[in-house]
Amino acid sequence: MLNRVVEIAEENRYISLKRGFIVVQQGEQELGSVPLDDVAVLLLTAQGATITKNVLNALSEKGCITVFCGTNYSPVSMVLPIAKHSYFTKILKTQINATEPFKKRIWQQIVIQKIKNQALSLKYCKSECDNKLIEKISQMVKSGDPDNREAYAAKMYWKSLFGNSFIRDKNAVGINAFLNYGYAVMRAGMSRAICAHGLNPSLGVHHDNNLNQFCLADDLFEIYRPIADTFVYKLYEKGETELKPENKKFLANLLKVKVHTSEGYSPAGQSMQYMVTSFVRALEAGKPDIELPVWEGNEDGITIVE
Repeated sequence: MLNRVVEIAEENRYISLKRGFIVVQQGEQELGSVPLDDVAVLLLTAQGATITKNVLNALSEKGCITVFCGTNYSPVSMVLPIAKHSYFTKILKTQINATEPFKKRIWQQIVIQKIKNQALSLKYCKSECDNKLIEKISQMVKSGDPDNREAYAAKMYWKSLFGNSFIRDKNAVGINAFLNYGYAVMRAGMSRAICAHGLNPSLGVHHDNNLNQFCLADDLFEIYRPIADTFVYKLYEKGETELKPENKKFLANLLKVKVHTSEGYSPAGQSMQYMVTSFVRALEAGKPDIELPVWEGNEDGITIVE
């Protein structure tokens, strides 16, 4: 499986393709290279990088995702390998024809698992009392989450995790920038899985924003957000406040976190493939039941599968 996250963070870099390697240069000087076959996600966080079309084409042909990030490390666009799946049109039709009750039931399952994972995050990071309270909220989620238990749990969760003064704001620095980076990694992994299965990432089951081309990715990767939150908390606990290279490297391991699937223990990036496979089966059968990976870790929740 391709699970390597490669970031271009320094300014004035030139990225090209040479004999099966992605090559990074500054002027005429070659700074480094990485085998194309090793890459799952290419993150471009530098604002002054130049990349050739050959690199973008080659990554797409390998089923990889290229993510362009803004100054706050939040993705502003992605290059997605959409058209290679042999049943693309058939699967697209099943997405379009999905009924509202079907989508509401799928969203219910996702919200329940997300809240359960938030409870696990609190258990691994901080408060067992809050952990039990958050977990109880997961039992109150109805089809489509009409009572917005997701937002109710989130309000309690953020204050328990990072303190009463914390506000989730993707345009802020510090903890928020760390979260943006971690979510970018996980979101890209999910987008890759979605496109590999011939799905259209803009057709979500809950998210429905005309300005968002990744609604389905945002739906399905919700259950992985608390895993990223746990990684960020571990950095916060150590007093880290800046996205230094070593902190980015730590967050890039998110796609390797150990989870349990119907296929056994897998890295999170691979589990996304299984999750999307089950979603496609649900669409084809018209039965709103999907297999959701179960997050399992050691006492700090960040067991890595190499």
